[in-house]
Amino acid sequence: MNQIYLTSSDEDLLQLITEDDRLAFSELYDRYFKPLFNYVFSKVEDRFSAQEIVQELFVSLWQQREKKHIQVCRPYMFSMAKKLVINFYRKEFTRKHHYGQWEIQASVVTELTDQTILTADLQDKYERALQMLPAKCKDVFILSRQGFSNREIAAEMVISEKTVEQHITKALRILRQHLREHLAYLILASSLFS
Repeated sequence: MNQIYLTSSDEDLLQLITEDDRLAFSELYDRYFKPLFNYVFSKVEDRFSAQEIVQELFVSLWQQREKKHIQVCRPYMFSMAKKLVINFYRKEFTRKHHYGQWEIQASVVTELTDQTILTADLQDKYERALQMLPAKCKDVFILSRQGFSNREIAAEMVISEKTVEQHITKALRILRQHLREHLAYLILASSLFS
């Protein structure tokens, strides 16, 4: 590298950078990369993030070279590094917040999906168990679940109330046996939805 750049002050290098002097930029980069990296690393404690922040600082410096008129280089560079570290933590906080929200939503969706699958499976097993009931027993049970009283069912089907009770008891016993594996889910679901 040209001796002129090695002996130039930081402020002279900044002036040359405003005139698109890439060698001056390279010299300033060589002088400040390591101290800025060490400073940023002490704040973020992650080598990759520290390197990214310092790179961003130098990219910004180059992109803003014609607009910025910096009087004193070192305080400016470290002040810029401090702002970028603060921005890094803001982004990290926002990212973690959004990720946390996403995890909560994903968990709710998973729970709803699991619940929907269990409910559909339970409904399917219930329908199959109903088909296993003798015809008259099934008709009595369905009417009882539609809100008809034992007396109304007996009158509708022209049977005694005692026979209605026997059919309902039989239906419940068969359904309970057939749906035994879902009993825990039924108990949980009834406590959640009641």
